[in-house]
Amino acid sequence: MNFIIKLLLPIFLISFTNNILAAVEEGPATSYKITMTKLELCTGAPLSDAEDVTCTGSVVVGTGSKTFDITSVTAGVDVGTFADTAGLPIGTTFTHAKPTMTRTFTIKGYGPADTDGTGNCYCRTESDATFNSTIGKYKSWMRGVCETTQSAAETNAEEQTLYILTDGSDISLCQNDACSSKTDNQSYDKDVSGDTAEYGLAMEDPAVSKDTFSMIYKFSTPYTVGITSPKISIAFGTQRGLQANEYSDGLCVIGPYYPRVQLTVTD
Repeated sequence: MNFIIKLLLPIFLISFTNNILAAVEEGPATSYKITMTKLELCTGAPLSDAEDVTCTGSVVVGTGSKTFDITSVTAGVDVGTFADTAGLPIGTTFTHAKPTMTRTFTIKGYGPADTDGTGNCYCRTESDATFNSTIGKYKSWMRGVCETTQSAAETNAEEQTLYILTDGSDISLCQNDACSSKTDNQSYDKDVSGDTAEYGLAMEDPAVSKDTFSMIYKFSTPYTVGITSPKISIAFGTQRGLQANEYSDGLCVIGPYYPRVQLTVTD
């Protein structure tokens, strides 16, 4: 039994609350590389809170470390080689899935970010930008580059390494590529509200020392394993794959959104 993977439109869902930023905007990514380390099927999920990623009756169907670009036309094939459902116990009903991936993403794109109303800013990814070495990559909101036109942002966007942050009020907002100039004590808080069927029912808030994070998603309908090999469809996408914010005229920060995923199982 093998996974069949198809592509739709994912989204990352992140909410920032801080001292100097008013709102975040969303924009498209033309390159979006993630690394999956594990995929589990679950017979249930307690979901005691929005960060509870407990997978009851877990069966691991994929493990290792595989990086793929979910904007690629071959992404379905690439992701499909990661998981193998051979040996699923007949008669077992699975209701949820738990993907685990690294917190490091390589993304190319831009987001409209004129949040101060003083001029155009299309915040694009910048390959030279990095995190603050003192506070670490999971506490640094990375610098982007403001372009005055959408076409310039599309043309000049470069692949940038971005990270999933850990909740807290100790985030550094990077104001230059090296993040040596920064604004400290900014707050970051995940927002898991919205379409829970696609954004996930729960999302782990990993410790700063942890390099992976997990999510819980619910199948559109429960699936009971029979003698026919199931086809499990995981849908990704990148149309709104970046979040960006202009915190001062001509200056912006950029980061990934959490993935929007659709899961279905058919015979």
